[in-house]
Amino acid sequence: MWLPYRLTQLLPTGPRLRKAWYGSPIFHGQRELKRRFTLASRMGMAASQRQPPAAGVTVARIIGNDLYPRHRQGQALINLQTILRNESSRDDWRKLFVLNRIVDEATQAQAASAVEAAGHDVLTIPFRPSEYQALRYRPELFGGADYFQSATFAAKDPFAQDRERIWACGDKIRYLMNINGARNQALQRGRVQSGWTLVLDGSCYITESAVTAISDDLSSDPLVPYVIIPMRRLEAGAEPEQADVSPIFREEPQIAFSADAREHFDENYPYGVRDKTSLLNRLGVPGPWCAWTPLAWYSESQTRSDERYLYKYGSAAVLRLTSGVNNGALEKPAAQMTRYRSRITAIFSTLMMVDRLCEAPDASSLSSIAGLPLPDQSEPAPAENVL
Repeated sequence: MWLPYRLTQLLPTGPRLRKAWYGSPIFHGQRELKRRFTLASRMGMAASQRQPPAAGVTVARIIGNDLYPRHRQGQALINLQTILRNESSRDDWRKLFVLNRIVDEATQAQAASAVEAAGHDVLTIPFRPSEYQALRYRPELFGGADYFQSATFAAKDPFAQDRERIWACGDKIRYLMNINGARNQALQRGRVQSGWTLVLDGSCYITESAVTAISDDLSSDPLVPYVIIPMRRLEAGAEPEQADVSPIFREEPQIAFSADAREHFDENYPYGVRDKTSLLNRLGVPGPWCAWTPLAWYSESQTRSDERYLYKYGSAAVLRLTSGVNNGALEKPAAQMTRYRSRITAIFSTLMMVDRLCEAPDASSLSSIAGLPLPDQSEPAPAENVL
């Protein structure tokens, strides 16, 4: 029997039932009880076994390539300048900026110079064309390139298709976008020099009031290895210091790690497929990621962390600065799906551009895998000279 598409979305399929359960107040209540019980047990340890928080905080941000059309060309530099110029500082807070495989050498040099002039730390992870050129797409993980034009693939939902496409391009995405590799390097640096490391996305901004609140969160009981910090998107044109930073968990949060936290980011996940949420899931943090089914082609060695539930929530949010696209339209709450689709398109269009730049021998394989109308990158929008 044929039904209109909107009616089919109401049918009680397995994935929809999972989504309903993991989004329900009952499930969230269960997780909260488990978290509180775990923390109460930890607080009950003898005082001699509990370690006080070490001094100092490293705020680490990952600055990568602008991914067009998800970001406006030059937006990473614009947002970096906003952070360096306006964000408040504390004597016991260090700022680390990780320049993550930036393809354009001039852009990388501008960013490094600006950070150093502001008196902060720079960690550069270089992009080397020869290393990228040696990598290959791997459609054979799913049976070959023909699979992506098959009826079997076409029958899958669009999100499943996106995951498979990204994974088939995974080796190049892991290198070029290197999100979890950069996060782990930042985390390693922070653990050496500070008691806490906040691993933030590159365009995250911390207001003066949020700095005070988060500082209190990191030093107060219960002493935990992780603090889950909410994120709010800043609308275009809004002043960061005037923005609401009350803790609302509508967006994917950021994570603060104590120096003795044992977890890290799983570098097998490429940008665009559970790169941060896999860790949130292992820690037992409730969210949409709890409803996502395991990937058939990748089995995590540990799906539950030994430090599961050993986290608390931050009392103030960090702000995500604008991506500069469509006059800030992508920052609106209703634009979640538009943001998702533009991110997927941006991943493949960036691969196409860098394939051409590096004369990748398998560049033609991308179109058969991606199956998307990719933007023409022959004449990209000019980057602004903002630094």
